[in-house]
Amino acid sequence: MEGSSSHQNSRPSSSRKREGSVESQRRSCVRVTSKTVRKVRRTARWNTTDYTVHDTDNDMLLIISNESRVQRRPKKLAGKKSSRKLNTSNSSHKNKVSPDNARLRKALLKGLTGQDSLTDAEPLDRWGQALPVEVLVHIFHYVVSSNGAVPFLCRMARVCHLWYGAAANPKLWQKVTISYCWSESGKKLVPPIQRKIQNTINWLRDNRFTQLREFSLCHWNNLVSYTMKTIAESCPHLVSLKLTSCTGVTSEVFEALATHCQKLESLNLQHSVVDTAAVVSFLEAAGSNLKQLCVTYSSRLHNIFNAIVAGCCTELRLLEVNTEIKQTNPYFQFCIEMLQAGCPRLQVLRLLNLTWFPKACTMIVSPEVGFSELEELCLATSSFSLVTDEVLVKLLHLSSRLRTLDLRGCYRITSAGLQLLSCQDLARLFLGLYCSTTTLLLAKHGSEQMALKWKHSLQELDLTGQGYNERDLELAMETLAGTDGNHLLRSLNLAGTKVSLNAIRVVVSNSPNLIYLNLTSCRCLPRGLKRIYRGQDEITQFVNRLLGSVEDNSSAVAVDHRGRL
Repeated sequence: MEGSSSHQNSRPSSSRKREGSVESQRRSCVRVTSKTVRKVRRTARWNTTDYTVHDTDNDMLLIISNESRVQRRPKKLAGKKSSRKLNTSNSSHKNKVSPDNARLRKALLKGLTGQDSLTDAEPLDRWGQALPVEVLVHIFHYVVSSNGAVPFLCRMARVCHLWYGAAANPKLWQKVTISYCWSESGKKLVPPIQRKIQNTINWLRDNRFTQLREFSLCHWNNLVSYTMKTIAESCPHLVSLKLTSCTGVTSEVFEALATHCQKLESLNLQHSVVDTAAVVSFLEAAGSNLKQLCVTYSSRLHNIFNAIVAGCCTELRLLEVNTEIKQTNPYFQFCIEMLQAGCPRLQVLRLLNLTWFPKACTMIVSPEVGFSELEELCLATSSFSLVTDEVLVKLLHLSSRLRTLDLRGCYRITSAGLQLLSCQDLARLFLGLYCSTTTLLLAKHGSEQMALKWKHSLQELDLTGQGYNERDLELAMETLAGTDGNHLLRSLNLAGTKVSLNAIRVVVSNSPNLIYLNLTSCRCLPRGLKRIYRGQDEITQFVNRLLGSVEDNSSAVAVDHRGRL
């Protein structure tokens, strides 16, 4: 019985063991599964930087960050503290600095701060605070002189207090260009945006425009009158004003300019919708101070031109009249003699893409009247031209100082008419034809005479599409090259001409300062050479290629001659 009882008592113990083993297995399984199911601790992400794309006047895209480049350190997530202890030996080994680096850092600190070490109370960024404001203003001046004050100075003012003070210097705000902003061009502004623009203009007037001299407003269709009246009434030192592609320019603007801007010398109204009567009134009141005037041709331009011819702008140095390429306008007429009498000190005359012809003069004008100080004449057009040799001689009969003559598209001008001009030191001559020449009767001779007259002064020559024959162009290139070489020639455009390879070889090899050569569509040249060469490196490679081809041809001829013997 005892044995049986002991045997029976042993069963529960074995069953307990089994149950314990089963329970332990369950626990182990739970442990394993708990390890696999445990949530992974999320790592904190660093703050991403937002960007804004800005359009500039030079057709460039600037990507500007809206936040600081220095990213904030993420906050620690709530959780159990790690029981690991940092290995002091490894950390001390990582933070150890080599003696050379320590000496270099010490010398750098001493040079910047005059001390061997920095205390905790001293700021770490000593460069931004130690830099003189005058140096920053001088650096900003280089950028402003080429790109303007806006938006460069606005962005620099957001860097720190030092840069804000430097960017606020009134000397840097003498030349400002403002394009359309806050909304797309052509769309109507809502009242909140209008108030924002007005507040901005008023703040700039009070804090930045105290020494404004050159102001440009481009592509504005709203608040043009308000802006220009604000500028005119608060900027007495304004010298140059440019309104490009603006609408809503009322008579109040020109009245304010005539009253408050007595120093205004340059006025550009190209592609802007203006009140013609207001412009005429302004020219009659303050046109005697103007030295530069740029306008766009329209049916109402005659009144403005009549005011100029009548003598309202006797001190004018530059007159530019252009037109829309897609716009079809009637022919423009004006009297050359009256323009010469009304603007006797004119130095630059540009009639761009304008179909015009002279009108008979009803007044008796002295033959001594002319553009005696003219240095540049541009009559370039891409459509139709009525300018003849007689008209050109009438314009330039006293212009002995002429340096630039642009007659692109004037297919009626001949080399005989150019020989009658009084200018002897012409530097830039453009005679290219950029229109269809299939129906035109072009001269085949005359390039040699032009080269003989201006070979000593010519720097740029454009003969694109001219019909001079191969022999005439070869003589002209030899004349330009000269016996001792031509060190003045810098640009040569012979696209679409019959120039030969020998003529190109002569003029290019004897012009060491040539930096532009256009040989596209030259029918007498091999295919591999018909391209544009820019820079001295490309032209030097081209010359070496030409000289190498000459040597190969001469060696081949010599071998052939020996074989025949």
